[in-house]
Amino acid sequence: MLRDPRLIELSREHHAALRLAKRLAGAAAADSLPAVTSFLRKEKPTLLRHFGDEERDLLPQLLDFGEAALARRLVDDHREMEALMAQDEDPQALARLGRVLGEHVRFEERELFEALQQHWAARS
Repeated sequence: MLRDPRLIELSREHHAALRLAKRLAGAAAADSLPAVTSFLRKEKPTLLRHFGDEERDLLPQLLDFGEAALARRLVDDHREMEALMAQDEDPQALARLGRVLGEHVRFEERELFEALQQHWAARS
């Protein structure tokens, strides 16, 4: 299914998030930790804004459509990633953040966005 225009910008931002996830996954290498930490600190405001946009714009709709499980996962993933971002000098936390972020983007693209688009299509 083609992306609904309401989701295009969020979907574009996911490309950058996947690049970040890949870089974080390599954080366990001691020689790359300072560079990865610096990169995360630079990208963190954008990622947090993205989470806020999704929770403000998509969360109420998910709940209105009866998609409580998708809504719960969206919020739970965001909170877990925020907690991991706070441990930005711990290589294991950063590697876990990379894995969680990558899984989260795939969840949103494959499940959450698809569910929203199906509900929107049914209403039009």
